Amino acid sequence: MKVKFPMFTSHVNYRNHRKVVVIDGQVGYTGGMNVADRYINGPSWGNWRDTHIRIEGKGVQGLQSVFLIDWFMVSKSLVTAREYFPPLETFGDNLMQIVTSGPYSPAREIMQGFMQAIFGAQSYIYIQTPYFIPPESLSEALIAASTRGVDVRLMVPRKSDTLLVQLASRSYFKKLLRAEIKIYFYEPGFLHSKLMVIDDSLTLVGSANFDVRSFEQNLEVEAFIYNENTAKRGKEIFVEDQKSSTEIVLREWIKRPVWMRFKESFIRLFTPLL
Repeated sequence: MKVKFPMFTSHVNYRNHRKVVVIDGQVGYTGGMNVADRYINGPSWGNWRDTHIRIEGKGVQGLQSVFLIDWFMVSKSLVTAREYFPPLETFGDNLMQIVTSGPYSPAREIMQGFMQAIFGAQSYIYIQTPYFIPPESLSEALIAASTRGVDVRLMVPRKSDTLLVQLASRSYFKKLLRAEIKIYFYEPGFLHSKLMVIDDSLTLVGSANFDVRSFEQNLEVEAFIYNENTAKRGKEIFVEDQKSSTEIVLREWIKRPVWMRFKESFIRLFTPLL
């Protein structure tokens, strides 16, 4: 398909950020991985750490639908040949939802799904995200969860591939730390994983970052997996990465230079554009 770059368009700030691979209509992949050398080799300062999932069974139909709808929106052609829609077997009794959102939908489905998951947490919430610039409603939901005794942990990269996003992200940390939310800097390289695990029962993996752009401007896709084994595996991944991370301590964080804190707060004003 020919790629078009119109000189004038009202959609210049919108991005299809979804990562979807469907093979023979039977196997699907989604998560944080893009297709480029740097996602394999990593940045110059370390490795590239990401999370992707393989889906088999009827959950693949959800990913297939996401791709075909996007294809139609661009090409205006319907893909209806039976060969693309083989009969699928059911693999176990795992429940899964494929959720999409984008600027065309005022419901902000993925953000609402995040909110409901956080509100329902009783034991723990573990989050990995490369970019943390949440809407106020989500940051307050995390604080409320921590206040009611939920173990809330957030992991972000020590060094981002986008300096402005890194600065804006850090302006949120003090308030979260005061609410006893644990925040970790991933040290070995760039953490690009988009993962949230809740209570050994729910795992969220997909393309959505924990930021305003993903929730309001990008086209995103997220898998909500309601399965204990998957959640425990997601928890293991987080805990393993935690061993290579440094926990931020509130009393040290608030001692940082005033000019640094001012710069972070100033960049935060431009959040809708980041």
